[in-house]
Amino acid sequence: MLSFIIVNYNSELPLKRCLQSISKNVAGFDYEIIVVNNDRKPIWHLEKDFGIKVIQTEKNIGFGPACNKGASFSQKKYLFFLNPDTVVNSKNISSIIDLFEKDVSLGIVGTGLLTEKLEPQQWSAGKETGILDIVLNNFGLPPSKKIWQSSSMIVADWVSGASLIVRKQDFLDLNGFDEKFFMYFEDMDLCRRIRLKNKEVVFFPLFEIIHVGGESFSDKKTQKKNYYQSQDYYFQKHLGILSSLILKLLRKFHI
Repeated sequence: MLSFIIVNYNSELPLKRCLQSISKNVAGFDYEIIVVNNDRKPIWHLEKDFGIKVIQTEKNIGFGPACNKGASFSQKKYLFFLNPDTVVNSKNISSIIDLFEKDVSLGIVGTGLLTEKLEPQQWSAGKETGILDIVLNNFGLPPSKKIWQSSSMIVADWVSGASLIVRKQDFLDLNGFDEKFFMYFEDMDLCRRIRLKNKEVVFFPLFEIIHVGGESFSDKKTQKKNYYQSQDYYFQKHLGILSSLILKLLRKFHI
C-alpha cells in the first residue's frame, strides 16, 4: 500500500529515531521503507536492524534525484517522502490513504509539520510564491494567510517535501522530481506540475510529523548556495528569466 522513501545524508542518528517512530506508529499497516543513502558512510546494518531496504549512491546526488531513485524501487501504490530528521507523531496513517481512495482529483498531501516544541513549523505549506512575496518576507512581512497554522485540511499550492504523500503512478507520470534541483524547491515544483494536471494539493495537519530540520547540514554556506541556486532555477522555469534576474538583483542589494 505505502512506501516510505527517506534520503539519508549525514543523519544516521536522527534516521534511527525516524525509523523507530514509523515502527511504533504505523504498526499493522501495509508498508515498506526504502532509504537512499547519499552519504559515503555505509548504513547497511540498518537493513537488518529495521527490516528496511537501503540503496547506496556513489556520491551525494541531491535530494530530488535520490527520491526518484528510491521511488524506482517501490512495490507499493503510494509514496511517502519523509526527511530523516523527522519523527512520526500520529497513528492515523490510514486517514491519508482514505483521502486518496475517495478522491481521484487529489494529487498530493502534505502532513502537519511541528517543531520540537510541538508548534506548527513555518513554511511547511503555502500559496504560490512571487517576487513581491519574497520582498515582503525579507522585510519581516510574511503572508497574511499562514496555511501551516491551519488546524484542519486546507487546499494549498505547495507542501513541504519533508513529509509528502503522492500516488506512485502520478509521481511517475510527472517523471518524479525535477533533478535539476539539487536541494530545495523541488517540492514546490512537483506541486505546481501536478496542479497543472488538474490535481489538487492539500495540507493535512491532522497527521503530525515532528521535524527537527537542518540535521544533515553543518555547512551553512553550502546550504545557502544550494537554496539560492534552486530558487533561481524555479523562478526561471515557472516565472520567466526576467523574474529570475530581478530576484538576483534583489538578493545582491539585500532586499
